[in-house]
Amino acid sequence: MGEYQNNIDLKGRVVIPSKFREELGEKIVLTRGLDGSLFIYSIEMWNKLTEKLTTLSFTDKNSRNFTRFITSGANTLEFDKQGRIIIPSYLKDYAALEKEVVLVGVLNRIEIWSLKNWNSFMDNNWQDLSNISSDLFNSN
Repeated sequence: MGEYQNNIDLKGRVVIPSKFREELGEKIVLTRGLDGSLFIYSIEMWNKLTEKLTTLSFTDKNSRNFTRFITSGANTLEFDKQGRIIIPSYLKDYAALEKEVVLVGVLNRIEIWSLKNWNSFMDNNWQDLSNISSDLFNSN
């Protein structure tokens, strides 16, 4: 959990906060995320996700498309000595990452957002959170 703002350098590297690195382990998987973000998973969580994906019906078009979307963009990465990862250009383009990014801890993954898109997401959703939380927790 947590929210951190950081910068991408000219070589496409971004420092992952030490708190996140400790929880993720030495190797991670970086892939396309939802809502215009990127997702970072520990190897353990990535394996759980792909295990779940293999149970989906390959004859279902939505299952095929989602599986392609998540897995085709996936990269196994390691942190350098400064705790950075290199974000491939096609993933930077997908998430519209420029200089300023926001890293957000979300349960079993880290999300990377462009600062502009994160601010837009927060501006567009914060007022609905009370209703959303009521709907989610009252339905159980």
